[in-house]
Amino acid sequence: MESIYKKLFEKDLLDQKQYEFLDAINTNKIISLYNELRLMLYLGIMLLSAGIGYFAYQNMGNFGHMTCMALLLGGIIVCFYFIMKYAIPYSNEEIKVIYLYYDYILILAALLIIGLFSYIQVYFNLSHILLKWSTLVSAVILLFMSYRFDNRGLLSMGITAFSATLGIIISPVNWVKGEWLPTFNLYNTGILLGLTFILFGYISQVKSIKSHFRFTYQNFGLLIFFIACIAALFNSNYPLMFSFLLFISSGAVIYYSWKYKEFLFFLYSSISGYIALTVLLIDLFRWLNTEIYVMLAYYFPFSCIGYILFLIKKKNHFTND
Repeated sequence: MESIYKKLFEKDLLDQKQYEFLDAINTNKIISLYNELRLMLYLGIMLLSAGIGYFAYQNMGNFGHMTCMALLLGGIIVCFYFIMKYAIPYSNEEIKVIYLYYDYILILAALLIIGLFSYIQVYFNLSHILLKWSTLVSAVILLFMSYRFDNRGLLSMGITAFSATLGIIISPVNWVKGEWLPTFNLYNTGILLGLTFILFGYISQVKSIKSHFRFTYQNFGLLIFFIACIAALFNSNYPLMFSFLLFISSGAVIYYSWKYKEFLFFLYSSISGYIALTVLLIDLFRWLNTEIYVMLAYYFPFSCIGYILFLIKKKNHFTND
């Protein structure tokens, strides 16, 4: 990097001020706090929402339920005033809003809406009616706002809420009585849900409908899919079938992530593939009546060291075009 901007400076393509600025960045005299500040702002919003809820709980007798709900509604109205003031009309392409705190106000508004909805649900004793649908309503609100205002943070929250909705519906819990009801295995749901999110990400990219949401969908999809497959290895009655499924799918994702330089997906798939391969090898050695413990004593350390060395050697593949 240093040689590049030096050559540009020598060819008079950069002036002295630009050269000094790039040199300061290269020598770490100037560092960026952008990600750290964003994290602090997100944590501040979460703490503010939690603080509002705690304040309402502690002072319920002084203010009353209606007053607390009115305050939440007032906060939502104020947030949406700023949101709509700086909002840009919907577009399938990525939208950039100039206002600095726009994304944080969006997240605060979404959290206040969900808080108000939950408050109404509890106050009017609707929990037994809306138990299975409260997370679905939250997911719909979050997903709508994420698309309308183009916010990947809300999209992540919406995907999480939608996943929780399916978990509640397919494995319903009688929260009122505190009893678990017999259900289907959740890993089957997880596999289908993960594949659905991966497909959504692919469609969003191919159809150019918020194509920048592709990574978020596929990130959640792959995590859910691989975790569900790993859970099935140890909890289902067909561990061998799920081992092959995990091994083949991991191989496909490894090929894709290596080709398109998606390091995070490569990491997910390689670790999952390693687990599947280990289970298959253990089953093979058991079938051959071979001493498993001797094999594991050599297999784990050498395979882990080899994997780490491979990542170190090939790290430039994911950073260089």
